[in-house]
Amino acid sequence: EGLSSPSAPLSQDDSAPDELILTKPGQKFQTPTPGDADRVFYESLYNQKPTSPMAINYVIEYGILPDEEHSKIFKIYLSQKRNPTHHSVKKDKKVQVIDETGGDTGFEGGGMEGVGVGAI
Repeated sequence: EGLSSPSAPLSQDDSAPDELILTKPGQKFQTPTPGDADRVFYESLYNQKPTSPMAINYVIEYGILPDEEHSKIFKIYLSQKRNPTHHSVKKDKKVQVIDETGGDTGFEGGGMEGVGVGAI
């Protein structure tokens, strides 16, 4: 009963908090709070390696950088989108098979060694 205070009715503008305002070019997601773990990771990655495609992608799409720096990095972001490099594609490595049928492995066959043989 006494928990709610009288207030003015909500207007149309106040009732739509889910609508995101993305103000920077290339921004696709709402900017996370400064303590967000992903933001901390990608910001530190960007600070350590400003050419990192992962870091550039994150800071642009989440609108992390100040406007002036965002504009500069956005050009790099666009060129990466047009000319992607596939670092994750690896060539098949040849596997070398070693024939050990004739060599001494250092293990003896038989005998009373092994797990659980102490009770025998």
